Amino acid sequence: MLTHRLPGHVWVDVITSVIDLPDQAIGTITAVRDVTQEMRFERAIREEQQRADSILDVLQEGGVLMVDTEGAIRYANGAACSFLALDDDCVGHNFFESVTIRHDNEELLYETFLAGDEIDNRYVTLENLAGRIYDIDLTMLHLRRGGERQERLVFVLRDDSERRREEERLSWEATHDALTQLLNRRAFTASLLKALADAPGQPVPAVLMMIDLDHFKPVNDEGGHLVGDDLLKRLAEVFKQAVRQSDTVARLGGDEFAILLPACGMARAETLAESIRAKVQALKIEHDGRQFGVTVCIGLTPVSAHDNGPKEVMARADEAATSPNPGGPELRSIDCTAGRRRPALAKPAGRARCLPEQAERQQGKYQVEGGVEPPVIDGFKQV
Repeated sequence: MLTHRLPGHVWVDVITSVIDLPDQAIGTITAVRDVTQEMRFERAIREEQQRADSILDVLQEGGVLMVDTEGAIRYANGAACSFLALDDDCVGHNFFESVTIRHDNEELLYETFLAGDEIDNRYVTLENLAGRIYDIDLTMLHLRRGGERQERLVFVLRDDSERRREEERLSWEATHDALTQLLNRRAFTASLLKALADAPGQPVPAVLMMIDLDHFKPVNDEGGHLVGDDLLKRLAEVFKQAVRQSDTVARLGGDEFAILLPACGMARAETLAESIRAKVQALKIEHDGRQFGVTVCIGLTPVSAHDNGPKEVMARADEAATSPNPGGPELRSIDCTAGRRRPALAKPAGRARCLPEQAERQQGKYQVEGGVEPPVIDGFKQV
């Protein structure tokens, strides 16, 4: 490489030869040849080869197609035509009119690809004219020769559905209890954190319900773990069916469950808790001629903007469930023994179940099965 006075540099090929006389060397002869253009050609060839290698690496894995600057397909293999829901020979069709490509819910247009940088392994969704949607690992390369009119875009489409399903499975397992299919403690804590953040602006407070199972150990010891597992799964169904779609039900571990009731209020939560207590007490499993069941102790507490975090709220609700004398008016518990409750609550007239409609969910209304229209207390219908 030779640097000269003008900005930049040139590549040169230098050959030097020594001029010798019999008794001494009198000088050298040097020939300098400018090879800058040759070096540029070599670099361009290497870049083209690297692009070709990138394409060849994935030819066996998915669809490859090349389009011109108007979007017309100039080359496509069979896998690419399958993604487009076109015939085996899809050459001549307009690629951008045949599919809709989205990344993070934003549609990627023809101009985005033409004017943008090359794309390496971007996860997108591709929807064809038949309405089928694919999860795609997308690579896009620019091929430029002889000006913009000769430019080509090469798209490599690899079906990424299996990997994404695996990611979804791992994500689900990280946030759910495998036995009951309910949320686990980690996911429930995240929901409770959100409820705490929303608490200052809520006219009707969210309520945390902690549920402890009593007499579950004898079920495992005498009926066996399969019976115990079956009972836990049935209890999970009881809890899910008793609440609204906006409520959050979780198994925190062992025989401990929790329910988060947004915009519910303590009066509604107490009625719901009594309904759950009665349903759990009525649930029995037959095994080897014996009946197995459990009872529950339920602690309730409102979620307040003054709470310092999930641990404080959960500890307060847990105290209400386990302490015979709850420590304050914000603590309520439904006793697991013979239907007694602490403090005394009016016996509900019917079975309470939250309505799924959004407006009514936010108002904390419940549907009553009993045939008697309940009175309205503090803006809520008393069940």
